Amino acid sequence: MKPLQALTAAALAALLLVGCAGEPSSSAAAEPTPTPTVEPTPEPTPALTLDPLTGKERDDCGGQRPVAVSIRTGDGAAPQWGISRAGLIIEGVTEGRTAGMTAVFSCASDVEKAGPVGPGRDLPLQLTLPLNAIPVHINKNIYASNLLNALTYQDLDGYHIGKAAFAFDEERAAAGFREENCWYTTGDLIAAGLSAYGMDTTGNNMTLFSFGERSAPESCTAKNLRITFSDEDAEELVFDPDTRLYFKYHADGSPVMDAAAGEQVVFSNVFVLYASSGIKDDGVTRQYDLTGGTGIYLTDGAWETIGWTKDDATAPLSLTDAGGKTLTVSPGQSLIVIYGGYYGQSLRLTDADGNEQTLPEKPALLESGIPDEVAAQAEMAEKIEDAKAAYDAAAAELAALQEQQPDPADAEAAQKLADAQAAFDKAAAELAALAEQQENTADAAPAE
Repeated sequence: MKPLQALTAAALAALLLVGCAGEPSSSAAAEPTPTPTVEPTPEPTPALTLDPLTGKERDDCGGQRPVAVSIRTGDGAAPQWGISRAGLIIEGVTEGRTAGMTAVFSCASDVEKAGPVGPGRDLPLQLTLPLNAIPVHINKNIYASNLLNALTYQDLDGYHIGKAAFAFDEERAAAGFREENCWYTTGDLIAAGLSAYGMDTTGNNMTLFSFGERSAPESCTAKNLRITFSDEDAEELVFDPDTRLYFKYHADGSPVMDAAAGEQVVFSNVFVLYASSGIKDDGVTRQYDLTGGTGIYLTDGAWETIGWTKDDATAPLSLTDAGGKTLTVSPGQSLIVIYGGYYGQSLRLTDADGNEQTLPEKPALLESGIPDEVAAQAEMAEKIEDAKAAYDAAAAELAALQEQQPDPADAEAAQKLADAQAAFDKAAAELAALAEQQENTADAAPAE
């Protein structure tokens, strides 16, 4: 008999012996069979990973690409959706006098509702593409298009993909908002849009900063920061000692609100990166030197001068302290402002006692930049042209009413004539004031 067969036979014999042992006597008490206790299977603990944008631990964003949504700004765009939930906000003037905004989310699941979605620009792209972020916008300018094409980088552009990745807010439209300020996106819509290209939201990400704990500041040297992008666009960051956060306000003092979350936008970190600027070859779009420069960093009520480098469009942002060492950044949401310091732009930082802080000198202009004196003259000429047009329109309306020779007894006609006369007088006064201001500026200019 083979060993395995012998073992099987022995086991079978043992079982038979047990079965033939006979029934227990009636005097012997039967022992109860114990019921086995089934232990519940413990739920697996999700692995914590570091949020790439905020430096905080979380368990739901590992292996996911960030999402960079272009947000419309300017007249009629506020309140925006989703800007309080973004891990990073990027601001900077690309065209005109209003700063553009890009909201960067750590992963698509963070995008509950974001918008109104605006056009893509190359300035924020150069900061977000190194993060492997998914660019989300509706239309884009030629410079953004050229950059994406050169890198063969796939974006989600509503101009091409349409409603697969974007939706229209009917209630907002019914409330009187212009159509372009009613389009938004969500994490599900972004995933659906990517699927049309055979892609999804999974992929590599990288930590934005060197996050870590910082020593508590001795005093509040950075209480209020006012950023003036132009005479038409400014904002203020105000430090709250209770929450240790910077609250964002409009120039008129009203809070910047998130229409989706119903809360004010706040930041743990505020960066202002000084970058030499000029004008691109279209004569309109701003050009920035993004290879590096100086800047300021606000956190926990204090500020410091920093340095930054980035090299080309694919290189990540690198920050250093005044001593040249890697900057330690407080965990939390961040605001990055690109500051050209050209004509019309300014920064004002005050401490808790209202004392104005001495900030680094504004960056130099690029060769294509417009000197302050020339910019001031061009702005004055534009204002006078607008004032002259308003004066001519008021004069024409007044003359037309006077030609009608209204009956003095007609109260309505008399009121129209009085209103037209008042509008003409106001336009004439504004035109005269601007002309005097222009003359005084010319007299004060140094001789060639």
